[in-house]
Amino acid sequence: MRQAILFGLALSCGGPAPGFAEGPEMDHSPSLSVVQIRAAQGQGRVFFGSGVVIGPNRVATNCHVVRNAYRVTITKGSLVFPAVSQQVDTRRDLCVLHAPELPFPAARLGPTDRLTVGQLLHFYGYPHGVGIAFAEGRVEALHPFEGSRVIETSADFTFGGSGGGFFDEQGRLVGLATFLTAGQTHGYAIPSEWIACMEARASHRIEPLSGLTFWEDTEALPAFLRPPGR
Repeated sequence: MRQAILFGLALSCGGPAPGFAEGPEMDHSPSLSVVQIRAAQGQGRVFFGSGVVIGPNRVATNCHVVRNAYRVTITKGSLVFPAVSQQVDTRRDLCVLHAPELPFPAARLGPTDRLTVGQLLHFYGYPHGVGIAFAEGRVEALHPFEGSRVIETSADFTFGGSGGGFFDEQGRLVGLATFLTAGQTHGYAIPSEWIACMEARASHRIEPLSGLTFWEDTEALPAFLRPPGR
């Protein structure tokens, strides 16, 4: 992986986070489905990321958030729930965590094939590993890849935001915040359609993962991530 080109958004330290946008017309109910992920890696090291509840006791996040974890917890405010197993698709950077008795509502999934360039998106996640934050942005591009479209966006999300949710104006989850370009000018989100593909995958215990994600594998980057001339 070349850090100068692309980098994920897991965080190993805290800091201040932006708050919700003001406005009486703004519906922030999608944030009820967004949680924080804490991935304990041993020797006192913890990585922070975000996730979205997608069904009873199921939370979608990025695999790079939990890839080195021996223990994962799902939190929201003072509520803490241990993950007991996970479904894994490392290449697509999509992991689904299983945690009994999660009380949070599941997000409604929306299709990316109805998104258009310039469309407004709402982001909720836990950047900087502190409280939940909100940002607005536009769809900058839609990149066909593996049966769906990876979303390129101008929305402002940063470290700790990996796995946070991008929602359309109907409050439907259309993608998970995943990685940034150098200079943090554009962010990319994996599509919600990939979440449905996880249903058939076997569950495994929480343990470190192997393999590169599609955006880390410099020998096989998709065309839209390759430097000019490659």
